[in-house]
Amino acid sequence: MLPKDLTKDLKDRLNSIKGQVEGVIKMLDESNDPAQILNQFKAVNKGFDKAQHLLLDEVFRKSLAIKIAEALESCPGNCGQEEKIAVIRKQFPDLNLYELTDKMKEIETIYEFLQTNTEEIMQTITLTIDNMVCQGCAEKITDILKDLDGIKKVRTKAMKKSVQVDFNPNKISESKIETILTNSGYEPKKLII
Repeated sequence: MLPKDLTKDLKDRLNSIKGQVEGVIKMLDESNDPAQILNQFKAVNKGFDKAQHLLLDEVFRKSLAIKIAEALESCPGNCGQEEKIAVIRKQFPDLNLYELTDKMKEIETIYEFLQTNTEEIMQTITLTIDNMVCQGCAEKITDILKDLDGIKKVRTKAMKKSVQVDFNPNKISESKIETILTNSGYEPKKLII
């Protein structure tokens, strides 16, 4: 969704361009001076370029902001990329359109690096929960765990009375996961495979 002020600005510019195009058509009908007609074409092109620039700047700026936020979320503070993320974050308000695209590529590379390195330190724990008696319990357990910091994936199987959790041990421990489930009324036991 585009901001209302940007939408209004784009509509105003397009209405102005519409008037310029109608002027060019009228000039062609009246066989006016080709130099004046050419100037009107240039004005129309400039108007389109400015409108396109405004739109691209908004879209790219928003995309870069999202990528910065994702990188910050993936970097627990000791990921080795903190300085690069901080520099891009500091430069963000003053970047022009071309710099935005370069920084988007740079932050994407950082984010991919973080995702790869985060996946390497992920661990999986499988717990049996004898008092998980229905699909509703399984869904509740998933809801309890899925939004915790450090939890990547939760898979519950009500029929097998088990839950498998992929987590980052630098952010949350096995015992913390078990404690949270116990405090929620469940009785988790680590399944040894």
